[in-house]
Amino acid sequence: MLKKGISKTTIVFLVLMVFFFISQVNLSLLSRSNVSEASSISKSRPAIVINKTREDRPARSPLHSISEVKRPITCDCSHNDYDLWFINGPALLDPSTSTFFTTGPTISTPPDFAVKFRPYPRKTDERAKSKVNELTLTSAPPRSSCGITHSSPAIVFSTGGYTGNFYHQFNDGLLALYITVNSLSLNRDVILTVTNWSDWWAQKYAHLLHRFTKHPIINMDNQTRTHCFPSAIVGLMTHGPLSVDPTQTKQKTLLDFHALLESTYSPPGKHVSTLDKSKGARPQLVLVNRKNGVGREILNLKEALKAIEEVGFKAIVFEPKRNGAVGDTYRLLHGSHAMLAVHGAAMTHLLFLRVGMVLGEIVPIGTDWLAKTFYEKPARVLGLEYMKYKIEVNESSLAEEYGANDLVLRNPPAFVNGDWPKAKVYMKTQNVKLDMVRFRKYLKEVFVKAKRFMDKEG
Repeated sequence: MLKKGISKTTIVFLVLMVFFFISQVNLSLLSRSNVSEASSISKSRPAIVINKTREDRPARSPLHSISEVKRPITCDCSHNDYDLWFINGPALLDPSTSTFFTTGPTISTPPDFAVKFRPYPRKTDERAKSKVNELTLTSAPPRSSCGITHSSPAIVFSTGGYTGNFYHQFNDGLLALYITVNSLSLNRDVILTVTNWSDWWAQKYAHLLHRFTKHPIINMDNQTRTHCFPSAIVGLMTHGPLSVDPTQTKQKTLLDFHALLESTYSPPGKHVSTLDKSKGARPQLVLVNRKNGVGREILNLKEALKAIEEVGFKAIVFEPKRNGAVGDTYRLLHGSHAMLAVHGAAMTHLLFLRVGMVLGEIVPIGTDWLAKTFYEKPARVLGLEYMKYKIEVNESSLAEEYGANDLVLRNPPAFVNGDWPKAKVYMKTQNVKLDMVRFRKYLKEVFVKAKRFMDKEG
């Protein structure tokens, strides 16, 4: 029975207030439970990687790609040696103007964004870039429609720059292409689109180039029709002198590139020997010779070859030619036991050697840092027996020209003092006349290691 003075209306109001309070408490507890559960799940999962590869990226609906639509052209411009530009959607190449147009939906600001770019991985080297065609990337509407339509993305690069030099053919070209393809997980489903095309380059490396793509290669310079791609990458990545950073390439290293060369130019599972396999066969040493007045020649070559033979080697002189067949060169070097060269681009042939082989480098005055950085370091990464022969002042032709006590010979870093053109005296003017007493002693050490390698590996 109700107490006097309390109406039924008041009782109903109080009951409703109690139910409302209880419901709010329950909702609060449920919300905390969900937050706790979500937090627990996020802690148990690995961190989300924003820069996913093309393979890992899920397809995005237009509602989730507004920011990308606003930026149809983007750049990874954070590196010292290269820039990499991306057209993040359909692209049309007009070869008559060397221009890539975006053709997908855009809400870009400004509406007609454009950038000019030379696709060569030496971004601060003005001399190299002066030999590279300039391309234009723009979000302005194209003036023509698709002539040829491709279903795979383009990767656009130049074989201008320093491509005439064997070192740069690899470091700025083939190795850079390997790094780029693996970093972006393109898996051969990419169309190589090349400017500054050279027939000799395309023919020389045809077998290797088709290890990067399953599609025909496009020579931009002789196209008369427009080409359309689902997207485009313009430029190549590089990681330094004959270097591959595994943290950027899905754990690929220089050894993996080395293995790619072997599978391209040598039968699987075995090396191709050019040697006499009879009993008492001698280790084979290939001397890579420089000539034609380009500097760093061995002036007493005949004496050097005689010494090489006398310590027990079978000596072969190899003189690289720009149009030389890569397969033949590869099989010669891969089937030998030692390679010897004066510091220079020909040392890049170290990529053709078997793991464990002896690599000898004759290091002229003023080239110590270059030798270590460009060849010794990658040689050790590849497991080669690197052996340096550092010439003395009396073995340099500069001693006759400048005098043994001149700063040029006594202190090359002080002479150059950051002025690279001065270093040409060491690279272009200097030749080598080997001290045969010192050189024979060095050769004997090389022979011991080469013989050991031959006995073990054949």
